[in-house]
Amino acid sequence: MSSTCFDTLPVEIFHHIFDKLDIETILFSFRYVCKRFYSIADSYNSYKFNFESISKSNFYRICRIIPFEQVISLTLSDKDKTHGQIQLFLSLFNNLNQFIRLRSLTLIQIEDDYLNIFLNSILHSSLISLTIDSQTLSIRQNMSLNLLSSTIKHSTLKKLDLNMWSKDMNELQWPINCTINYLRIQNSITLNQFYFILEYSPCLKTIILKDFNIDDTNEININSREFFQLTSLTFENGRIQMDKLEQCLSLTPSLIDLKLIGNGNLINSSFDGHRWEEFIKAKLRLLKKFQLFISVLTPVNFDTNNIEQIISFFRTSFWINKINCFVNCDYIIYLHKLILYSIPICIDHLEYYSDVNKISASNFKKENNDSMIMDNIKQLDLYLNKIINIDETDKVNHLLFRNVNELILGIDGQWPKGSLTFLSTTIDLLHITKLSISVNFFHEYMSSIVYGINELLKYASNIHTLSLFDYWAPNNCTTTMETVCSMITSNIKHLQIQVKNSDDIKCIIENLEHLISVTFKYSQSLIFNRGEFIDCLEELKRHSSRWNCKYALHLWLDHN
Repeated sequence: MSSTCFDTLPVEIFHHIFDKLDIETILFSFRYVCKRFYSIADSYNSYKFNFESISKSNFYRICRIIPFEQVISLTLSDKDKTHGQIQLFLSLFNNLNQFIRLRSLTLIQIEDDYLNIFLNSILHSSLISLTIDSQTLSIRQNMSLNLLSSTIKHSTLKKLDLNMWSKDMNELQWPINCTINYLRIQNSITLNQFYFILEYSPCLKTIILKDFNIDDTNEININSREFFQLTSLTFENGRIQMDKLEQCLSLTPSLIDLKLIGNGNLINSSFDGHRWEEFIKAKLRLLKKFQLFISVLTPVNFDTNNIEQIISFFRTSFWINKINCFVNCDYIIYLHKLILYSIPICIDHLEYYSDVNKISASNFKKENNDSMIMDNIKQLDLYLNKIINIDETDKVNHLLFRNVNELILGIDGQWPKGSLTFLSTTIDLLHITKLSISVNFFHEYMSSIVYGINELLKYASNIHTLSLFDYWAPNNCTTTMETVCSMITSNIKHLQIQVKNSDDIKCIIENLEHLISVTFKYSQSLIFNRGEFIDCLEELKRHSSRWNCKYALHLWLDHN
């Protein structure tokens, strides 16, 4: 009866459900349940095509099934898993104007020639969101930069995400009266560029930057102007330079949200809570949210008493009562690494250190039941041999990492005993979709390594991407591809592995027919015959897109 009720739900309800599903689930599962579901899927006009991890055969099928006018979002990728996809897409659809309802376009690792084609196509579209991740170090062609400038000027565009070479960013002419309200630039820019972006973008509310160029010597006098449109500013994965930041932030007195992520410097005061407090009081009076994650490598003789001194400046009522900024400072002893960060942790990629390996101080009383401290972490690095010897699981009564989808493990020697218990009580293993493991495949460690990987893959059953590396491979790799194949479960669709020769490659392709993509890595000392490998592929009838880069071979595979 419940099934009958579900069958008779209004079409609009199903279309709302489709908004939360991926394209393959809709077309290859739901659509084939019955004739009504087939018709409902065909009438849906808000398809989001995300082709980052798709098989080549499904890519062809989707492109043949769905009419252009029913697509509102398109993501194409030439990264390792699907290299050659953008060229293939353009061979099927030579005019993006056919996608009349397209509102979001993401181009990952795109080459300059293909970028020109897309930019020409979207100049007169109704695009709202555009993401460009350039493959080459420099676009090199003024045509691309001019087209990009014209695209940014486009009146419907509201969100822009750029990852280009810094030289290209320096040459990009920012258009006057730009309408975007969200901007992310994943590269260094100059203070001049920042000034002109603010001056020419009256609607801009949010900016995410890497940092400012250190060699920015031709700076204009920016002290006489303020811009009040910007309310959120983030610096991520760059250099946190206090002098540059003070110049930048003096331009933006209306900031409500400020986030600093990157490498600091003990000399230039990026760790100085007193200086930050005085500056915020003077220049950022509307600020309500201050987040930071700043790290620095210290001298070997660093005085750990400085940790308490650093935190003492964050124990004022300004930080605790007005800004509600709770700060922790860790010193990782064996790495000589100092980390200052706010709670909850504001980064998405974290290397985990156990309490036994660090000295800490904070401006708040730590509670064991704060389950949201690590909720922003999506990618987690664990060096198991450094943390598994202590029982961390007794210190918390909840999963510490609930949202991690990519796990990176380092294991030196035997697979540590108790590691699965530690992982399953620390991380939501069912949430993991990507796993990278670096181990020693020496004979004396082999049985424990194979057992440990098999057990982990059994519990983390939603993993679809696996990277498997030998610390000493491929020169001294003692494992065989038959052993590797025995560990690869059918849910693994993307594999990255080190190999010694073309026989290893043939073994993987021949025995793991469920793979969608493979990246084979090899040492520069190995003589690698690509021609022999290509002949091998033809024999196996696994037609593929191939991409040769330095000491790696990337394949996007068809099924047999």
